[in-house]
Amino acid sequence: MPLESPALRELLVDRPVHGGRFVGLPADATAGDGPAAPGRGQVVLLAGGIPGERVMASVELRKGVAFGEVVEVVAASADRVPTPAHPGLDLGHVALARQLMLKHEVLLDAARRAGVEQLGDVPAVVPSPLAWGYRNAIQPAVAPSAPASGSSPGPASAPGPVPAPEPRTPLGYRRPGAHEVVALAEDPTANAACAAAWAAAASVGLPRGVREVAIRGNDAGEALLALIATGEARDALDTAHELVRAGVAGVALAPYDPRGRFRGGTQRLAGARSLQQRYGDVDVTLTATAFGQPNPAAAGALFRELAAWAPPARHALDLYGGNGVIGLHLAPQSERVTVVEIDRGAVERGRVDAQRAGAANVMHLRLDARDLRVPDDVDLVCVDPPRAGLAAATRQALVDSRARTLIYVSCDVATWARDAADLQRAGFRLDRLRPYDFQPHTHHLEVLSLLTR
Repeated sequence: MPLESPALRELLVDRPVHGGRFVGLPADATAGDGPAAPGRGQVVLLAGGIPGERVMASVELRKGVAFGEVVEVVAASADRVPTPAHPGLDLGHVALARQLMLKHEVLLDAARRAGVEQLGDVPAVVPSPLAWGYRNAIQPAVAPSAPASGSSPGPASAPGPVPAPEPRTPLGYRRPGAHEVVALAEDPTANAACAAAWAAAASVGLPRGVREVAIRGNDAGEALLALIATGEARDALDTAHELVRAGVAGVALAPYDPRGRFRGGTQRLAGARSLQQRYGDVDVTLTATAFGQPNPAAAGALFRELAAWAPPARHALDLYGGNGVIGLHLAPQSERVTVVEIDRGAVERGRVDAQRAGAANVMHLRLDARDLRVPDDVDLVCVDPPRAGLAAATRQALVDSRARTLIYVSCDVATWARDAADLQRAGFRLDRLRPYDFQPHTHHLEVLSLLTR
């Protein structure tokens, strides 16, 4: 149905759905005269609500599906809290305890829709040790020059200290599904090291052509920063050295590519290339642009639990292994561990980390998981795939293998549910399941599961 402009509708907020939205039921489906407006008489996928609320929402049709954004809360839930300025926190308006309940509900719904069997009583979501300041990796975008929004929820306080001068390069985050960047004074989810690097980048001022900034900060207070830019390295050298003088441990340049993240690699400009971060019981090497779980405290708890679930193995396989943090947790109870990863840099760093840890039984193999044939002596496989889940070829390789135990770590409940149901139909049994909250105030949920033949 063509749509000239969004329509304002009164909705009752129902259950949550995967992706951070809620089912909005029309409160006035039969009210009024004239042609039906978007959202009238049909379910709306609503952002910004809480189940049980009555809201006014701006609703529009996109390819026949009604999407809505809350513009006014008519009857608020007791679990509503002030909305953070950060546009990426899609559950930031919900009290933390209720967030965990909503995520649990979405997991159960995804599992039932996919046909997962033997679900049993799924335990409550394990909360993140930190509700704020938990992220050790952030990637703000350069915002238009405008006053930055405060990131703490609630009204501004009465007279206080003189505000800091406006940053030379304001940073912020894009609104979901849009190019608009909301300038922020800080990121409330960033750890102390990332927050300090954000402040340094904003105050120093970034050269023309910088689109985004990738920041990695560890628990020791060290931070690496990568300028994602369209310019040349020589254009950013002076800024890089200034950032190092301001306390950033190291600065790199990553060519901006609209097709995806870091396709052109990175180039060191000044300072350190990498830093160390502890996850659970092991230390791993990370760069500003390398993948690493962004909440080390929450991830460390999951990795320890994973190691406790894993049986002793003759040969354990760690697929989508990154630099081998799971493989290192399996090493003490495995005769041999093979970490499979496609990214060359992750493989090289993983080999160094294994040597530093004295894990002589851990081998790193650079290979696409889709091309894998599981060796016959493998009796335990761990997988931690990207949001898209297991590729069909990888799923089939697991089914065809002789491995009797599969530990599946997932960052997407829908693709986990799809894969778990497929594996069950191929002869695996779901023995254990535990959800973890790695990203408070967002809809994202991490799932740890154990499947056996």
